Amino acid sequence: MKISLRTKFFIGFLILILVPLITISLFSYSNARNFLMASIKDYNELLVRSIITGVEDTVLSYKNLLQSIGDNIKFLKTDQEKKKFLLEIKEKYPYNIKFLSILDKSGEEIVRSDNRPLKDRSGQPEFYQVKEKDYYLSWSSFNPIVGMPTIIISVPLLKEGEFQGVLMSEIFLSDIWSKIVAGYTSPKDNIYLLTREGQPVAEILSALKDFRSDGLEKIAQELAEKKAIVVQETDTGVGQMLVVADSIPMFGWELVVFRPVSEIYKPTSILRRNLVLITFIVLIFIFIVSLFFSKLIVDPIKELHKGLEIMRQGNLDYRVNIRTNDEIEELGREFNRMAEELNKYHSALEESKTVLEIKVRARTRELRELSESLEEQVKQRTKELQARIDELERFHRLTVGRELKMLELKKQIKKMETQLREANIKFEKPRKSRD
Repeated sequence: MKISLRTKFFIGFLILILVPLITISLFSYSNARNFLMASIKDYNELLVRSIITGVEDTVLSYKNLLQSIGDNIKFLKTDQEKKKFLLEIKEKYPYNIKFLSILDKSGEEIVRSDNRPLKDRSGQPEFYQVKEKDYYLSWSSFNPIVGMPTIIISVPLLKEGEFQGVLMSEIFLSDIWSKIVAGYTSPKDNIYLLTREGQPVAEILSALKDFRSDGLEKIAQELAEKKAIVVQETDTGVGQMLVVADSIPMFGWELVVFRPVSEIYKPTSILRRNLVLITFIVLIFIFIVSLFFSKLIVDPIKELHKGLEIMRQGNLDYRVNIRTNDEIEELGREFNRMAEELNKYHSALEESKTVLEIKVRARTRELRELSESLEEQVKQRTKELQARIDELERFHRLTVGRELKMLELKKQIKKMETQLREANIKFEKPRKSRD
């Protein structure tokens, strides 16, 4: 199969430029992708830690709020004043505090912010454990339909350093919810906040059905029970997910986040797309450059080929016009010089041919004249010989019966015949030369 020179130039540029470019690009892409994936994992881990810190700060802010409320309660003397104060606090934080309750030294509820019956909480950890430290915190409940968790926070009521009772509250952790939503806003994320026993404290499920699964909650519960701290990719049944799990030791909780790999590794897809785009642009550049260089080389060669075809048809006056300022232009000049020499040789050959034709015509004319002259002489000689033969024949007829005369006569006849043959031979030689 014949391959044009222009195609060979394109293939050559393709091999010399594109192959090293693709090799370097793939190597760079691999390193950049690995670095980017590691950075993304580190970022997600750091983001989970920041959410955990935010959750801790939020919960501790409620503890500090209760301590501040307790400091004010010790100045109130009657239960009516205390209840009124609790109602004012509840009205001030209607979306944060579910209820407030004051317990006396024995653990009996003496005041509540709502109208529920008072209980004996002396056997509850929110009473007896608060004596061992400056606060008590535990998970209380979680409604998956509403998605609103609550926790119990208790702080001691002290007066001049003496234990006077407990201020207990049940808090809506809406701020925790806000922290999680602020940290992960992708509609494909699934986030679980659980106790170490696997009970849900808060959760955010993916807004897209294809990324939700009961299997995710089971994985989160297993990680919570193991108190696992992991950052790994896992096949969850709804696609490959990056699982980031970390504990909140202060509250005994576990935060587990599931993020689709396809979502978090989008930058690598963009990097791959950019690499393909750059390769395509380089291909176009290579094509344009190969066209340019092939035009510089192929067009002069085509001009030389055209000149050869014209000269082959007999036009030796044709000259090529190549202006490339390089070796190809030198080749064009040599081509024109060769054409000029061939033209000179051809002119000299034509002139020699003309002279030779003139000489041949002159010599032919001379030979023709000589042949005609010889032919006339032969005719004349033949006529003379024929006359003598006729005379001899007459003589022979007169000398019939005479043997000696006959022999003599025969000799003369033979002699005449010999002369006649010699004359014919002389006549034939000029004719052959003329022919």
